[in-house]
Parts: sequence; C-alpha cells; structure tokens
Amino acid sequence: MNAQEPDPAAPQSHHVGQERPDLANLHVREDLARTGRCANLHLPTGRTCLLPERHPGTCDFTEPREAGEALE
Repeated sequence: MNAQEPDPAAPQSHHVGQERPDLANLHVREDLARTGRCANLHLPTGRTCLLPERHPGTCDFTEPREAGEALE
C-alpha cells in the first residue's frame, strides 16, 4: 500500500459541523457527542467517557452525575 492511499482499516473522519456517524448507536450519548466529546456509554454502569472525540487509547468512564455536569 502507498502512503497516499487511505488505510481501509483506519477510522473514517468527518468534518466539524457534520453529523457524527456514531450518533445512531445506543452506546453514544448524543448530547455529549455533539459537544466534541467521545461520549461512549458503558451500558451496564451508565458511566460515560468525557475524553475528546477520537481520543487515543481506551475510554476513561466517569459517573453519570459528572457527565451531566460537563454539559452545564
């Protein structure tokens, strides 16, 4: 594969202002995702990742109360 060819396994980025393709997933909090955060939701605990969208590494899940405060 050439350096100019896109890696088909790489995540597909979208431009700011466009709808995030993962908003339809139940494991993404739409309200937080629209603010530029990862917003992955750990369904068994209700904890949410507040790291920036497309952050490197694993999610850092926070309590639901903290996630709600991030919107204020």
